Amino acid sequence: MYEQLYSPENLLSAFKKAKKGKTKKHYVIKFEKNLKENILKLQQELINQTYKPKPLETFILRDPKTRKISKSRFRDRVVHHALINIIKSLFQPSFIYDSHANQIGKGTLKAIQRFDYFKRKVSKNNTRICYILKADIKHYFEEVDHNTLISIIRRKVSDERIIWLIKQILANYPEEGGGRTACGMPLGSHTSQFFANIYLNELDQYVKHVLRAKYYIRYVDDFVILSHSRDEVEKWKEKINEFLKQKLSLELHPQKSQVVCINQGINFLGFRIFYYHKLLRKSNLKKFDSKMKELKILYNEKQIKRWEIVDKLEGWMAYAEQGRQFNKSFPIRHKNQIIRNKKIKNFYRKVYASKVEFSVQKTLLLFRKGLNISQIAETRNIKEDTVWAHFSNLIEHGQLAVWNIIPKNKIVRILQRIKNPFETLKEIKQRILEKNITFNEIECVRAHLIMKEKIKNSYLRKETLSKNTTSFKNKLFI
Repeated sequence: MYEQLYSPENLLSAFKKAKKGKTKKHYVIKFEKNLKENILKLQQELINQTYKPKPLETFILRDPKTRKISKSRFRDRVVHHALINIIKSLFQPSFIYDSHANQIGKGTLKAIQRFDYFKRKVSKNNTRICYILKADIKHYFEEVDHNTLISIIRRKVSDERIIWLIKQILANYPEEGGGRTACGMPLGSHTSQFFANIYLNELDQYVKHVLRAKYYIRYVDDFVILSHSRDEVEKWKEKINEFLKQKLSLELHPQKSQVVCINQGINFLGFRIFYYHKLLRKSNLKKFDSKMKELKILYNEKQIKRWEIVDKLEGWMAYAEQGRQFNKSFPIRHKNQIIRNKKIKNFYRKVYASKVEFSVQKTLLLFRKGLNISQIAETRNIKEDTVWAHFSNLIEHGQLAVWNIIPKNKIVRILQRIKNPFETLKEIKQRILEKNITFNEIECVRAHLIMKEKIKNSYLRKETLSKNTTSFKNKLFI
């Protein structure tokens, strides 16, 4: 198995999976630039067993609840995909049908549909009382015991080198879980999602084959069991909690795990579900509206294509039936109009290229060679603020795209706060709450809007001149 894992074919396949949806990211471009060398280097590290993951990049996400997300380096993501390519066929056949997370053909929509089916079965088409154990595992990803996980994996994986690699990946997570060192997995890692299913498959098998609970659905660490008997569900809750503590070193969340009647409504995977209807939770609606606004800005700025938006929202449109808003938000542009806009942009760049100073062009040349702001400042012996000023000048004259300098999420947040491209930086800054957004970044985004305004005015002048010329010619012939 290990020879298959580090084969060039598998590593190349893993690279393609890891870069999916991230082709414009700087770290993907950098890795792909020397793809052959990077793949061979990874292969040698895996062969010699000298591979060691880079430290995780951790950040806090507050959408809708506060979570700590840990991001692996891109080279490590390639190894993660390579590992899962090899071992997934050993474990997936043993997963139960109603495990809906991180599996092809499953997901939140399928889980909700399955819940509706179970609800009708248990309640006899809504004619009987239906009780539900809605449970959540306390601090699941932080509490996964490495030794228990490895022992589960060993049942199907005999190659010790594969086990060595899994241990390397698990050991990269910082110490968590009440002082235990061999504990926890990073939230956001591809391997964590797969290992989460392997770990909780033990619970799935216990619920289905020991407790014989027929109507059970799990999505990561959230699960529900439906029954017409409250006593039966209460007993299952106690036995499940005992099983989790003894076998998996986990426990149910005391506040989020409770038995409720369906007529009171139950929160499950973003819905508030009742007997005859279900409602989207307000937090999910707010999240969707925020995502729509962000995509509208990116679409209007031509930073994302319509089919890419379809890919991003396809699940949501089916999930929340928001498809009716899509065509209104992202209208199909006429092909001739797009071509004409491109021609205008190219014409504009040629006209204004000569207006950019020579010193600014030197900065542009160094940036195109791959140097960052601090490196350019050091190379040219100038201040970083001066480099930012050069970037602003280049953006305003159409020589550089703001999207190549500042992260998209920052640009979107700044664009949402600019009312007029010609207002002062101080006025814009006062409306931006995020402290990590600097005046230099605001100035570059504002320069981008000024550039667009100039293109628009140039186009209008050209159209007006064309109309006047046509009118003059017609008068001559009359």
